[in-house]
Amino acid sequence: MKLLSKINRTYFKYGLLVFLVADVVIILLSNLILKDEIDQQLELEAEQIAETIKKEGAFHNVYPTDLAIEILELNIKNEATKDTLIFEAKNDELVPYRELVVYKSIRGKYYQIVTRQMLMEFNDLFALFTALITTMLGLVFVLMLLFTQKMNSLLWGTFNKNVELLKEYSFRLDKKLLLNQTGIQEFDDLNHVISKMSDRLEKDYQASKEFSANAAHELQTPLSIIRNKCEDLFSYTDLNEKVIESIREIYVSTDRLSGITKALLLLAKIDHGQFNENEEICLNQFIKLKIDSLKEILEDKNLKINLHDTNNCTISMDKRLANLWIQNIIINAIKYSPDGKEIDILIRKNDLSISNFGEVAIINPEQVFNRFYKESEQIGSSGIGLAIVKKIADHYHIKFDYLFNDYKHIFKFKLPNR
Repeated sequence: MKLLSKINRTYFKYGLLVFLVADVVIILLSNLILKDEIDQQLELEAEQIAETIKKEGAFHNVYPTDLAIEILELNIKNEATKDTLIFEAKNDELVPYRELVVYKSIRGKYYQIVTRQMLMEFNDLFALFTALITTMLGLVFVLMLLFTQKMNSLLWGTFNKNVELLKEYSFRLDKKLLLNQTGIQEFDDLNHVISKMSDRLEKDYQASKEFSANAAHELQTPLSIIRNKCEDLFSYTDLNEKVIESIREIYVSTDRLSGITKALLLLAKIDHGQFNENEEICLNQFIKLKIDSLKEILEDKNLKINLHDTNNCTISMDKRLANLWIQNIIINAIKYSPDGKEIDILIRKNDLSISNFGEVAIINPEQVFNRFYKESEQIGSSGIGLAIVKKIADHYHIKFDYLFNDYKHIFKFKLPNR
């Protein structure tokens, strides 16, 4: 959720709460103020009735609003003001009134003077004030919303442009990150911090890139020398079996170390984004060609690959990485498949799965794509092949999973929708 949307929703949520509270408070206060004004008017009317009796000796009652009733002295009580309901036969309903009852001694007689004024029903009062408050608060809210949007477009416009620059920025591009000044101290401070951080990260990126390339290059030279020396030693005729075996182990380990070095360099290059020559690749044709190139290995292990392609499966990616991806998952299936068994490859529009027979499931399936993780000490296994598969899949947003079902290791890949 965007910040502005969250702010507006918060305004609306708490504004509604404030509206409800304000509605109740205003209605109660208005009711009190209204009754106080009515009480003052009732007192004034009672005084006028008393003056009329003094002058004229009598008062013509007006029911139900103005009444003067002669009473005995013993019936005199304290002055009282209250709300009351009076039945109106005309409308056949009870009508609310505010009532004042006072007692006066006039010309030696005692009178009970009652003045009343009709009140607005609470429902009508509530509806009236609610409508007024809703209109006012709604108008204020709309005006604030429009004002906020206008201010946001002015205040956040440059910030949003900087966000777009950050999205497009890449260490691989020979271009320095230049953010626009916003004129707002907090945003400009943030720009300054981001620019300094990007400079440090770019230096670290270049150093890491150079180190990976230099390390791989420098390691290959001594490894090549070791292999050449081992090959020279094999030509000697006066070596015993123990020495020959030791030389062979050195040669195999050196060759394996060379492969690991190349694989690690490849992972570093993928991380550094050095494979971006994307093209449309049909995995069906790609896999068929790869199977043909591995015929000798399949014959040596008496393996058969069953290819089921119900639909053409295409993806846009670097051809070199596509080759490594397909090669590694097929070789992994061949390497760990028992001799004489079958390997199944299923290709659909956006799915690819490959399965091979196995005696038991992998003990730690969540680690199967980790670097150097191995459950087998099989010679020639570097434990990095599936790590390369994972890196390529992550690079192209390909979802992958491993499961063991019906004595089969199954690797599934879900290509992004196009």
